Amino acid sequence: MTTGETTRFEELTKLAIDFVTTKKGWWDHTAWMDFISNLQAKGFDISGDMQANLGNLLEAMKQFYAAAASTESVENAVKVVVSDSVTFVKQHQGVWGHSEWEDFVKTVERTTLSLSEGTTAYLGGVLESIRALYALSPVAVMQKRLAAGRAQTPPAASRPAAAAEEKPETKSADTKVSEKAKETKTAKVTAEPLSSAPKQQTETPPAASRPAAATEEKSETKPATAEVAEKAKETKAAKVATEPPIPVPKKDDLTAIGGIGPVLAKKLNGEGIFSYAQIAALSDGDIERLEKIIRFPGRIKRDNWIGQAQALSRR
Repeated sequence: MTTGETTRFEELTKLAIDFVTTKKGWWDHTAWMDFISNLQAKGFDISGDMQANLGNLLEAMKQFYAAAASTESVENAVKVVVSDSVTFVKQHQGVWGHSEWEDFVKTVERTTLSLSEGTTAYLGGVLESIRALYALSPVAVMQKRLAAGRAQTPPAASRPAAAAEEKPETKSADTKVSEKAKETKTAKVTAEPLSSAPKQQTETPPAASRPAAATEEKSETKPATAEVAEKAKETKAAKVATEPPIPVPKKDDLTAIGGIGPVLAKKLNGEGIFSYAQIAALSDGDIERLEKIIRFPGRIKRDNWIGQAQALSRR
């Protein structure tokens, strides 16, 4: 069963590779929708996160294709590199370190094509997109469940159970000692002369005057505190009434900007970016912060998000 599910994941990524290379790294929305329909006709469940991550993979492959366009037989080179990327993600079960990444880059350069700094960054984007898609596959889900099962706490040792059994016996012994103490105390009280009892009962100390005064002061302070609280409520209500309503940010279709797919658009929304105007106004500091979040270094400037956003906002 595992082999079948893995083959299904490989089949999906192979169809995605064929789509990108057949379209030579460029397609429109109609072609994308036709591709989704063909996948559904083949029995793939392309909905929700699966569709979003698939779209992100296509965008990553498009960028990689464009960066490697000068390579001889670029279609074949892209097919080989992306296929090797799928194998790499599967072998590492979606988890790898920096040393594994560097070894993979060296293998690609040795066997397929030379990578520039920009092409290497796009290759990293391809790997991340495949990893996100792999995480939704049944194989990855099953691996997570098995790992979670192994990480569960082992059954309790036999010694604590024995201690638990001894505890009631100890408690019973303590109870016996307590009962004996009570019996001894009762016998002692019975043996004492009765003449001492009236003396103890008649010695009642007079009530202190200070607690009564404190009680009176407290009752006087409470109304003053309530009055302050009422004034605070009135002041807060007046402030809320005078404050202007928080403006709702304008929401544009960020996927209209080349290089932004559904997944990246969702990440940008999570950072409070919804409009072309916001992207057009990004500073260098904003760009550096966002690229750490979207995990595509240099992508914003390479794809000219700011220029595209400025053009779209003028329409």
